[in-house]
Amino acid sequence: MSGMWEKYEARMNVRGLTQRDESFRREQHWLNSRLKDSLSYHTAVVDGIERNVAITNSDNLNEKTMYSMPGEDFHLGVLVEWMNNHWLVTEKDANNEIYTKVKLLQCNYLLKWVEVDDDGTPEIMEQWCVIDDGTKYMTGVYSDRLFIATDGDTRIAMTIGRNIHTAKFNRQTRVLVDDPLSDHKMAFKLTKPLKVGVRYNEEGCYKFVLSEADTTDYDNLDLMIPDYYKYFLDDDEYKPVIAKEKEIVERGSWI
Repeated sequence: MSGMWEKYEARMNVRGLTQRDESFRREQHWLNSRLKDSLSYHTAVVDGIERNVAITNSDNLNEKTMYSMPGEDFHLGVLVEWMNNHWLVTEKDANNEIYTKVKLLQCNYLLKWVEVDDDGTPEIMEQWCVIDDGTKYMTGVYSDRLFIATDGDTRIAMTIGRNIHTAKFNRQTRVLVDDPLSDHKMAFKLTKPLKVGVRYNEEGCYKFVLSEADTTDYDNLDLMIPDYYKYFLDDDEYKPVIAKEKEIVERGSWI
């Protein structure tokens, strides 16, 4: 008699002990068995790992919606490689009981910069991001009316995934952002380093506003890496300039 009850309990556990459990398991089973036949079913590389996913279109061609297989998850702010493009996970539905739903934004720029570790060793970093026109945003800086010169006011908005490297960006961060075909490359300085935007449960994206800045002799305009020659060129032409800058920084004044 006990064996009969054990079989009954095992069968109920498979189907679900309640009507909600049964609906939940039926939905999972349907997705696992039928999703592969859908035209939305694709293979993508999510944060460096090949995954089976469903991706659907939106009215904006550079935005997609991605769904995980039942029981799987995505992290907010990671990069996705799909259809020979890079995509950034910019939004995530917190309700992931059956599957995880996220929004993908097509990346349009490979950002490069130099990061110096605690030992003073420089390393070239690069990360795909989304660059938009930022003229509709406040720059995050204030100046009085006693100006004596007119500067360029090009602004960009940069959306980039949060990690230990991009978390170091601050008001001293400069980047080079321009079309490689351009004869005169443009530099930008991060003037609005707000880091509490799209961030939940210690994962997410940063959306920075940057203002037009001047390029310097340290910038490698061919590789589009700012301050490259500070760290990767042992040239007598730059040694006096670097020494002078170090002296100014140590003195704490530009006067």
